[in-house]
Amino acid sequence: MLFGCASQALAQVEVGGAVSVTRDSETTGIAAVAWQPYWRDAWNGQLRWDIGAMYVFGRDDTRLDLDEDVVVAHGGLRWEHASGFTAGFGAGLQVGHTDALSGNPQFVSTVGWRWDRFALLARHISNASIKQPNDGETMLMATWRF
Repeated sequence: MLFGCASQALAQVEVGGAVSVTRDSETTGIAAVAWQPYWRDAWNGQLRWDIGAMYVFGRDDTRLDLDEDVVVAHGGLRWEHASGFTAGFGAGLQVGHTDALSGNPQFVSTVGWRWDRFALLARHISNASIKQPNDGETMLMATWRF
């Protein structure tokens, strides 16, 4: 029984990697993990909770203040249409500070396509100009759901 519950919980974990870009075409890597349990059926698809964290690696040799690593912990909803189209939105808090991610709260938006366990997503993290500078991080992310 316990093994079955643990297996079911693990089946809802998504891991991913991304290349992110911010102002002046400054790029960096991002690692992500999220727990995405099923919530309910909606609009010919599924709504899932999206609770996770993204690790944004700092950048060296840039004129912008981007050298610090940043972690953004977030929670929100992800909608997955039966065709594979997926979209989501959430809010989060950050640890670390750069010109791209400069203050709490942070908002995480997602749009992309899922093929069974694999997904290719465009994601954006930003504080919606609540605190300046507000460059944000825009990424292309590949994920795998276990």
